[in-house]
Formats: sequence, structure tokens, C-alpha cells
Amino acid sequence: MSYATAITAFAALLDDESAVPAGLLHAERMRHYRANCRINRVAALGNTFATVEALVGADFFAAMARVYVDATPATSANLHALGADFPDFIAGFAPASDLLYLADVARLDWSCWLGFLADDAEAEPPAALAGFAPDTLESLTLTLHPALQLAQSAHWPLADLLAMHQGGATADINAGGQALLVLRADWQQIAPARFAMYLALQQGAPVLAALEAALAVDDSAPVGEWLGWLFASGAVIAITEANGEQA
Repeated sequence: MSYATAITAFAALLDDESAVPAGLLHAERMRHYRANCRINRVAALGNTFATVEALVGADFFAAMARVYVDATPATSANLHALGADFPDFIAGFAPASDLLYLADVARLDWSCWLGFLADDAEAEPPAALAGFAPDTLESLTLTLHPALQLAQSAHWPLADLLAMHQGGATADINAGGQALLVLRADWQQIAPARFAMYLALQQGAPVLAALEAALAVDDSAPVGEWLGWLFASGAVIAITEANGEQA
């Protein structure tokens, strides 16, 4: 039996409560192993989605996480990678249907998690963009550091909820939508126009198009200041010219 075949067969055992591998005389041992796997995955979700857990309580979160784990086969042995689709699961989880904000909070938690775990990368110096003429902004693209993550809710005050979770004032759930920027363990609430600009850059839009995306939201947006912040914060790791070459 090949390694791949053996791993596939073993993975199937974790999903089938009645299955017992050949040669194993004590089915109870396999049940204990399955239970430990489930417990570890539920605990990992609690670490990743800490704000969600704080909002709904440990018992509700654990019950919800167990349903998710049972319905979602593991795709990686790395528990840090678990939960990318947990926000979408929450959005369709009937017992949480009254908590309309919860899926967006889960997306925020996932953004924080990705920012915290992102690999290191060498940043472009603050003066790097100065060597380009203004008319090149139409074709230049920036690669943002993977530790920079974005989160936005059209309806819910994500920044206030995160601040409350970290010891701040009680959030008003009806305060309206908010956007955030995450950089490693730090975060800040940002204006919708700034979110639009950084999201465009993150998605590969040229610098000029990203600036225009911000100005379309707020025609007085300080886009030059926001662009400078990216470089000053070490959040730009590459500048690519129209010919595909990195500057």
C-alpha cells in the first residue's frame, strides 16, 4: 500500500465512527483517538476565533465548533490552517441565526489570525516609490506584506467589538459598519475609503487605480498619506513595473 493510499484510508477512519482499522482488536482505542482529534480541532478554533468565543460564550462556541468539525473533514495536519470557511459555516448555523453580526466577527478573527501567523518578508524602504515619476503610477503595482490583513462589515461595528473583547468599552451593536486594518498583532479602525484603496492594492490593482478607488468613496481622502503609511509601516514588500519586472 502506498503512503498516499494509507493516509487516505486512515483519514476515512476519522470520519466513520463505526470503522475499525484492520488488525486493531480494541475499537474503543480508535474511538478515543477520534475524540482526541475532535477535541484538538475544537480547541484550535477557539484560539483562532477568540472574539467569537467571547461573544457567544465557551459552551455555545464549543457546541458550534463540534458541529463544524464533524461536518468538515480536515484538509491539513496544521491546526493553524483550520477555520478558513468557519465564518461561512457560522452564517448558515441555525442556532446562531439571531446573531447576524457573528459571521462578520469571525471573518475579522480570521484576518487577525492570518496577520499574526504570516511569514516574514523584507519590506521596501519608505523612499522606494520616490524614484518613479508620477505618470508611472498607472502601471506600477505594489505587493503588500501578508501580515497586512483587512476586514470590513457593512452593518456591524467590528472595531468596537474587537476593542471590547480586548478590555475596552461595551460596544453598541447598532453603531453601524466599520473597517479595520490588521498588521501582525496590531490593528486600527480605518475609513471606508482607505479600506477600498488597500483592498484594491491587495487584489493587484495598479497604484493609480487604487487611489481612484479611495477617491470614489471619499473625494477628499488623503490618499498620499495613506500610501506613505504603507511604506513607513513596512507593509510593501515589492514594487512591480508594467513589464512584470520588480523595481
